[in-house]
Amino acid sequence: MAEMFLLFLMILLVTIVFKSLTGGSQVELGGLLANAELTILFYGLFIFNNRLIVLLNVFLPFLYHPSSDISRIQGPYSWLFIGSYLVLIIVIDYLYSHKDVLAISNYRYLLAQILFGICWWIFMWIDYKFPLVDIIGMLILFEIYMFIVRIIELKMSTYMHVYNDLENKVNYDALTGVRNRANLNKISKEVFEKYSHDPAPLTVMMFDIDHFKEFNDRYGHEIGDEVLRHVSHTVERELHVDGRQGQLFRYGGEEFVILLRNTDTQKAQEIANRINQTLIGMPLFIQETQLDVTLCFGVTMLRETDNSFEDIFKRVDKYLYQAKNNGRDEMTIEGKIFQYEKVPIIKI
Repeated sequence: MAEMFLLFLMILLVTIVFKSLTGGSQVELGGLLANAELTILFYGLFIFNNRLIVLLNVFLPFLYHPSSDISRIQGPYSWLFIGSYLVLIIVIDYLYSHKDVLAISNYRYLLAQILFGICWWIFMWIDYKFPLVDIIGMLILFEIYMFIVRIIELKMSTYMHVYNDLENKVNYDALTGVRNRANLNKISKEVFEKYSHDPAPLTVMMFDIDHFKEFNDRYGHEIGDEVLRHVSHTVERELHVDGRQGQLFRYGGEEFVILLRNTDTQKAQEIANRINQTLIGMPLFIQETQLDVTLCFGVTMLRETDNSFEDIFKRVDKYLYQAKNNGRDEMTIEGKIFQYEKVPIIKI
């Protein structure tokens, strides 16, 4: 409904602009306005995945004045109207169901817009009996409209892809695909500002991969990269198992940070246990060799005495190293060492 409202609003604005700025004859004014409205209708079909807009385009030839006059399909041009209407239905259906194809196929897009314009200008010729030369001129003008809009659309699409690529490079780690340290620096400030004035809990987890240097030294850096990807993908999945919106960041090397909104340390401990269990149950195999990957966690929650996210980070970093220095493959939660829960693994 919102998209339908937007479509009607665009048509209304175009109508107001044309009536206020165009002082030509009825044919010129009506033709220019009709072309602008047809452009909006065509792009409404092409851009919005909206069945209401499809139905509007299907029934519109019978709704606009004087198209509701039944004589148009009883006169000598009834065959032309019916044939054009059937072609228009095919074009509308194709626009709705083949958006992906039209987005990359210029000739199909061009053919669709030409047929769309021809069908509509045939309707208007039947209804208004404009001179044929004017109708052809307006049809050509419609195609020029659509060509200009298409060029703008392609340029905007290119710019958006470039922007998205740049955003990914700035905010996401190229190796693992998770958020990077720069993104953590940005989001952590926003999160701290919100939760320092909110009673809801905010928990920060930091972990690294035990003996990661040995993977690199023994198997090579490519295998080390595979370990990093395996761990990050496993943790990313487990963070969303119960519907929580935990965010994973690669802080650097084999160190990662997790932000858990509206989550206390008890739930964080459950998440760490689940991650550990998944890594045990789904080990990484490289060249028929099983690599047993374990993690150390530091876990802390936002406190009233924290003046910035830096205070939280220093604390969770200290807890992580406390777990590492105690023997690894365990977690430190608010200064206390915890072992992972041992759940029997059922092998099938």
